[in-house]
Amino acid sequence: MLAEPIRHETVVDAVRAHAARIPDHPLFTFLPDGEEAEPPLTFAALDDRARAVAARLHAAQVEPGSRALLLFQPGQDFVVAFFGCLYAGVVAVPAYLPHPAQRARGLLRLAGIAEDAQPSAVLTTAGIRAAVETAARTIPEVQETAWLAVDTIADGSGAGWSAPPPEPKSVAFLQYTSGSTGRPKGVMVTHGNLTHNTDLIRTSLGMDGSTVVVGWLPPYHDMGLISMIIVPAMLGIHSVSMPTVAFLQSPVRWLRALSTYRGTLSAAPNFAFDLCSRKVTDEERATLDLSSWRVATNGAEPVRADSMKRFSKKFAATGFRPETIVPVYGLAESTLLVSGSPLGRPWVSRAFDGDELERGTAVGVPDDSPAARVLVSCGTSRTLDVAVVDPRTRTRCRPGQVGEIWVAGESVAVGYWQRPGLTREAFEAAPADGGDRGPYLRTGDLGFRTEDGLFVCGRIKDLVIVGGRNHYPHDIERTAESAHPAIRPGCVAAFGVDADGAEQVVVAAELRRGAGDGTEPRARQDVVNAVLRAVAQEHRLTVREVVLLPAGTLPKTSSGKLQRREARKEYLAGRSPWNAQQQH
Repeated sequence: MLAEPIRHETVVDAVRAHAARIPDHPLFTFLPDGEEAEPPLTFAALDDRARAVAARLHAAQVEPGSRALLLFQPGQDFVVAFFGCLYAGVVAVPAYLPHPAQRARGLLRLAGIAEDAQPSAVLTTAGIRAAVETAARTIPEVQETAWLAVDTIADGSGAGWSAPPPEPKSVAFLQYTSGSTGRPKGVMVTHGNLTHNTDLIRTSLGMDGSTVVVGWLPPYHDMGLISMIIVPAMLGIHSVSMPTVAFLQSPVRWLRALSTYRGTLSAAPNFAFDLCSRKVTDEERATLDLSSWRVATNGAEPVRADSMKRFSKKFAATGFRPETIVPVYGLAESTLLVSGSPLGRPWVSRAFDGDELERGTAVGVPDDSPAARVLVSCGTSRTLDVAVVDPRTRTRCRPGQVGEIWVAGESVAVGYWQRPGLTREAFEAAPADGGDRGPYLRTGDLGFRTEDGLFVCGRIKDLVIVGGRNHYPHDIERTAESAHPAIRPGCVAAFGVDADGAEQVVVAAELRRGAGDGTEPRARQDVVNAVLRAVAQEHRLTVREVVLLPAGTLPKTSSGKLQRREARKEYLAGRSPWNAQQQH
């Protein structure tokens, strides 16, 4: 067993210390196909290669404080490039590499990030540069930018390079939010934010020198970047990763990697637990040993009690324990983690009256109550001040009263890059009832607190208000998803549209492959009618329109998270296949 992690001032200090103390210890093992591993990246190798990248950035006159756009597939080259930027004092800007099948949309988002960040360099590999440089050069902010292929930089070429360690208050990287409407916003995450949140994650999740992290989350977003790369680098532990697509193609690969590498910690959104419950066969399950898995954080989207129950029951025979699942709450604007359920105890779910929740009050009811809505507690925060505040009056809510979740503390980022107005609005909030705490981050999430901890209801911007009642999209989506077997699980979007002078609800649902090619109108109408009935009965809500879509149509982030606002945008634009597939 390795020694307990030592607290370092910055992640750069940590990597340099680990390279001297445990040079041959593996930091990052990558499984390109989700099965076979590349030779691991050790701490010594990372230090050597990061120095070489930093020296190359310096030679290319990329000054400290300037930005570098990172265009990579998941893997070791991304890790090296990211730390090369940190070593050089250059602000890293991880960006999602446009997929060939969605090149136009991907380039549009990339152009928005480049316009905002104004990069001085683009870091990538020789292969990716050859594939995307011509298209990317159409972006004005990239036309005159230096392109550096990190896989062509000779190892050891930065041996004589040195630079002062970064200041904790300096910006380490820009985390661009995953939303796809409007101008992208880059969250300015400092070295101090990373150190504080790493310590919060370590203590909240019981991490020590023996922790082995395993996962498939993409490195371009906060959950994957921090839990899979930065925290292991800071703590001197081993991380095993695979591309997201490898997991989506065969979910058992995630569990097999946990079994093979004796993983102790892994993070995933709720849908991943459902996907494993549906897709992993009995024969595959029989080959797994998940007894080493101590912490499975569930976050980044609504946490569902039934999803965790199904997963725990299905994989009990592998040694998986129900209390391994730890519901968590967090967001990029607070680096990553805000709160989590206590370790080693069963997670807590409670049933609340759905009608009362719509009115803004949490009232407990029996689990079998017709109006019951089951929510899962995301626990408490060890070192952050988490408040629930009425977003209209800015007064603190009493226990059980629904309001906006506000967060204060050293994990909270310093604001949005080059967006002073939005920064003041989101990061400098103060309750109307005063006090010397804060300033607070307005998360945009609705929730409430009880003696069982923090319960998250949904996003303010996604909230649909019909007839004065608040409806949370994920509740409607869950009802629609279970209304008919032809609907793909996890592939339903509900959103509001203005129609006839009022807000009304549209439900867009993907059909299982082979279940809806348009050749059987009666069968398709049966699906539509089932959704209309289920939503009316469950939510006393009339759906304006049900849109049936082919599999793979709904927009999602690279980690599989549904993008409701982008779905609404596509619907309103009437783009194919949305226009062709509409059903009333």
